Amino acid sequence: MRGKKSVKGTGPAAQRRALKGRPRIEQAERREKLIEAAEQVFVETGYGAANVDDIARRAGMSKKTIYQVFDTKGSLFAAVIAARRAVLASMIDAERCSPTDAPEKVLRHFLSQVARFVLAPRQAALYRLVIAESQRAPELAHAFYREGPSKARSALTQWLALQHERNVLHVPDAPSAAGMLFSMVIGEPQMCLLIGESQEPSDEAIMERVDRAVQIFLDGARRRDEAVGKKIGRIQERGWRPAPAK
Repeated sequence: MRGKKSVKGTGPAAQRRALKGRPRIEQAERREKLIEAAEQVFVETGYGAANVDDIARRAGMSKKTIYQVFDTKGSLFAAVIAARRAVLASMIDAERCSPTDAPEKVLRHFLSQVARFVLAPRQAALYRLVIAESQRAPELAHAFYREGPSKARSALTQWLALQHERNVLHVPDAPSAAGMLFSMVIGEPQMCLLIGESQEPSDEAIMERVDRAVQIFLDGARRRDEAVGKKIGRIQERGWRPAPAK
């Protein structure tokens, strides 16, 4: 009696070989691909209209795979926000925020980096998304604020408080001072960008605004003796000299 012939390529051994031949995606890479796909879908359709099936198709993965990494759509959105905050954190060079560097140098670097990030089209799209969904899902707006603007201001607040403790600057209310600096640099350009009144500002426009904001802030925050010396120096640079004594 002749034994049954197994169909080539359909047995258990063939299936194991096929599985071994498939490219395996590591957990970190899978997570990154899902976050990128989710950001695109959220921005295009809105958080409420987006569904996990769309995100899975965009990422080239199964719905089951998504739920192995993120248990809810909300946790996936929070991961999108956290990923963008991580990009901002990497842009801010901690070494440039040394407490021994000149305040003007630190502020110009920090504020220009934050402004370039916040005023970029990609970040503006996320802002619009959060604003649109804030009434329906306030927890998403809270996550966005905690992971983005709040943490950026926190870093500046800590630096300003340290400058005040060292008597380098007079900043008795560091949180308010940090908020005012952010508003001077980012507030108006961001609003115009969000409502479509203007396009992404050029790097030159950002630096011009940063320089002006830092000058105004330091004129009010420097110790009085230093501030007077700086003002006299600027006046003399413009060609003014005191009249000779008679």
